[in-house]
Amino acid sequence: MFNLGTTDVDSMEQLFDMFFTIGTHHDLGLSLQKVENNIVVVQLPFQHKHADSIENGSLHTSAIATAVDSACGCAVMLHIGKPTTIATVNLRIDHIRKPDPGLGLVVEASCYQTADDFIYVGAAAFQEHSRIMCCNSIGVFKSDTPGPVLSAKPL
Repeated sequence: MFNLGTTDVDSMEQLFDMFFTIGTHHDLGLSLQKVENNIVVVQLPFQHKHADSIENGSLHTSAIATAVDSACGCAVMLHIGKPTTIATVNLRIDHIRKPDPGLGLVVEASCYQTADDFIYVGAAAFQEHSRIMCCNSIGVFKSDTPGPVLSAKPL
């Protein structure tokens, strides 16, 4: 089990691994690839059920947006250094191009500024196995918002 009061990267990685095993994150197949130099790297694999059309076969923009939001949330948690409730206040995603059919994405996110309880995050999503950027993003997150207690054991 991880120590909830630590900023230890290994403990945060354990938290993120747990985070990606529930709900939509699990359905999308999101996984933490690495945490390095305050950058969180999350992978969104291609799945046909998340394609925008059978003919095209590219990941749907909603799946991409969810992956970007999740990667940004992990970057916020890493920045704060402990599990806490956070809320996405604003997330702007500029879609540059669709990933090639059948390919997933790798999302890199990091915090660049804080002001009171607001944390500012930048992210970019790249096509798998390349540095071809598919979208970039900036977001504002608020910490210590009402929500579930992350350290509580499930009922």
